[in-house]
Amino acid sequence: MIFVTAKKTGGKGTDDYERVPVSGLKKSRKGKHRTLVTRILENLRTLPSESAMKIPLSTIGDVSVLNLRSAVARATAKEKIKVATSADDDHFYVWKI
Repeated sequence: MIFVTAKKTGGKGTDDYERVPVSGLKKSRKGKHRTLVTRILENLRTLPSESAMKIPLSTIGDVSVLNLRSAVARATAKEKIKVATSADDDHFYVWKI
């Protein structure tokens, strides 16, 4: 069994935090952009080659282009879908490569 531990402080030999088995921890993340990224992935799966998705920045709420690009990169890497992205002042583009 593997345990997560905190560093020991002050030479007391005691841990600052409770120990828990790693096997009981969540292994996936549900980021705040999950709904948006899920919709993008669904559309990517059916996207014809030589086509890009054009996502209006006005529809992504308070998500920055940088954070959206990172979330899409994590999700597509997990699904083993190779993509490229681009953005201009009004749109975020993503396409399969």
